[in-house]
Amino acid sequence: MYNIKHNFYSMKKYLFYICIASVLFGCSTDTPKVDVADVPVPQLTINRLEEDIFTLDSTHINEGVKKIHAKYGNFFKSYIAGVLNNGGVSDSSSADMLKRFIGDRDMKDAYSNLKKEYPDVEFLKHDFTNCFKYYKHYFPTRKLPKVVTMMSGFNYSVVTLDSTIAIGLEMYLGTNNKFYPQLTLPYYKTRYMNRENIMPDAVRGWLLNDFPNNMSKNDFLSEIIYLGKIMYVTNALLPETPDTLTNQYTVKQTEYCYQNEFNIWSYFIAQKLLYTTDQAEIMKFTKDGPFTSAFSKQSPPRIGYWMGLRIVKKYMKTNPDITLQQLMDEKDAQKILTKAKYKPGK
Repeated sequence: MYNIKHNFYSMKKYLFYICIASVLFGCSTDTPKVDVADVPVPQLTINRLEEDIFTLDSTHINEGVKKIHAKYGNFFKSYIAGVLNNGGVSDSSSADMLKRFIGDRDMKDAYSNLKKEYPDVEFLKHDFTNCFKYYKHYFPTRKLPKVVTMMSGFNYSVVTLDSTIAIGLEMYLGTNNKFYPQLTLPYYKTRYMNRENIMPDAVRGWLLNDFPNNMSKNDFLSEIIYLGKIMYVTNALLPETPDTLTNQYTVKQTEYCYQNEFNIWSYFIAQKLLYTTDQAEIMKFTKDGPFTSAFSKQSPPRIGYWMGLRIVKKYMKTNPDITLQQLMDEKDAQKILTKAKYKPGK
């Protein structure tokens, strides 16, 4: 039996930048408006690793694995070794492990659900093509990744490595899918485990990998500014994505932030949080959950990131000559805060 509950909770950070749930949020309408219709990007092909695996001939599993390896290259090695936690492809037992994975009753059932929900991924091809046009507009010298879909055994939503964005489609089967209660996932997570959240999750995961944290300090201000930068660029790459998806906040949670922006910022100042390096304190305002524990149960989680994004938005609005590349290159959070001339509520 391939224990999906155990496998989900055995997640490892194995050379991956993971985006299982949104860690950031913002309003895409505040990002620049540009015309990218004529920006050239290569024709996109999205390979479906889950199909290649689950259609393997179990009587010739070794030959099939070699063909998949040739098709996906180093990414397949990492998929076997890290995503499925099955050891490397060079391991003589890896084919047998993969055979057990695709023969497991729960995994076969999950794959069946996945195929019904996603018989094709043309919508992803369309959305990524548009996203890549914006990316090349803002970052013309940077390389575009490959895109694949996969089944991760309920381990990961998005994995980005080896110049590849891999999307675990079984993590987007819909809020009420029967597997998620088995995993004892809370509603604040499953609410966003659907088709509409694939692109925001994938773009954030990709950007976190493409632009690793380069801030000069590891204090609270630097943390929220860095993730504010990531979200600002996410919105720029997905300008048509509604706030409800990029935020992963309910309407009431969003209203709470705007109505209490002054009080939230005042709390940070009064508690001398901006320059703390105490990770336990930082996590109170940056970790996922049903709400931010320092405030009321009506507050959203990760409220520190919302403030970071607000500062970055003001910084870009106040300094219109700053490019997105320059924004991502800036390492000084205090400089961004000062030049933003940020005033809560304005």
